[in-house]
Amino acid sequence: MDKMKIKVGVIGISPGAGETFVARALDYYLNIKDAPRVLVSRPDKYEIVEDPGYLGDLDVIVGVIDPLPSRLKEGVPKFAVLKATEGVLWLVNKDNTGVDHRELKKFLELDDYFSQEALNYETVCRAEYSCEKVERRYSLKGIESLANEIKKL
Repeated sequence: MDKMKIKVGVIGISPGAGETFVARALDYYLNIKDAPRVLVSRPDKYEIVEDPGYLGDLDVIVGVIDPLPSRLKEGVPKFAVLKATEGVLWLVNKDNTGVDHRELKKFLELDDYFSQEALNYETVCRAEYSCEKVERRYSLKGIESLANEIKKL
């Protein structure tokens, strides 16, 4: 592993958690160029790997959580593995007013996490039909804050 590169793993806790969306948004906020499945740019600085099958070679792990109770339940085994891993940065993706945040915090038992508000489907369609990346057209404050935290490393 290149000592100058920060290797970031983006891991969805359950299917549909949004790790691809989060990885691509991190790509944008960290100013990385696209490559298939592995997003690399500024090769001296960042490499983002979507849902890697290993944890040992990663400098930063981003755990992506879908707050829907059925998805939380489905993701318990992977969540337990990541929770036992030091230094994971957590992102609750698709956060919205329907989420019972008190119950979510009780279930997750995390000291801190980033929260990305859910985008409605209309927003995503409008961006794609305009040939724009969603993250360029709309503010993704939770993911942007996460990227800023990664930049501090």
